This record gives sequence, structure tokens and C-alpha cells, in this order.
Amino acid sequence: MVKAQNSHMAKVEVLLATDGSESAKKAEIAALKITKSYNIRMAALFVVNVPSASERDELIKYGEKVLDEVVADGGKMGVEVQKILKLGSPAETILNVSKSLKVHTIVMGSEGRKGIKRVLLGSVAENVVRNAECTVLVAR
Repeated sequence: MVKAQNSHMAKVEVLLATDGSESAKKAEIAALKITKSYNIRMAALFVVNVPSASERDELIKYGEKVLDEVVADGGKMGVEVQKILKLGSPAETILNVSKSLKVHTIVMGSEGRKGIKRVLLGSVAENVVRNAECTVLVAR
């Protein structure tokens, strides 16, 4: 099957919302397996949600590192991953990105990191599940 290549952002079926936590890592593995088995496209999204500039820079660097790891893991499985890093409130941003990309499935962990401020909380997963217009897979 030949896929048409568009110069603008290609359609993404699977959106992984990641924050680098253990729970997000499980979600990542699920997202990569789904993407590979259906031969579809996926993107990984990291949302930076911090008011202060100093912390924001640190989190942006961390987010880029997390997304690069997802890309590397995808590469090992032959899955190409688009990286998206956004500033904003997590649930709202995940929902907006999934809507604008018209994704089929959002994949995310059930709880966030305990470290540098929780980025994805259990409440974020709940909010996304409740408000998404597509399928949401929550990894535990």
C-alpha cells in the first residue's frame, strides 16, 4: 500500500501523551505496538505546564529528552514517531492536539511523574477519557 506523502503534517492515528513516568513508558510500549501492528502513524506529545520561566526551560529540555527517547524506541521497532512539545494545561492540550490531528486513539499512562512536579496526573487521564472525541487507552 502506497501512502501519499503530504508536505504538511501527515495524519496521525495514535497520539501518545507522555511525561517520562513509568506509567507513560507502559503507554509508550502499547502505542508503539499498536502503531506497528496496524502500520499507521503516531505522534508523541509532551506538555510543559509550568508558570515560572526557569522551571519552564528545565522542563522543555526534559520534554525534548523524553520525546527523543520515544523516537529512539520507535526506531528500534521500525516505527517513525512525530514529536510534539506544547506549553499549556495537560488535559486541555492533549484534547486540542488530538482534535487538530484527528487522531483515532490517545494513549497515556494512568498516573504521572512524582519528580519535577507531576506533569500528567491521574486526574488528567480522567479528564481526557471523559472529554475526548476518540478512543483513549490508559496504560497501568
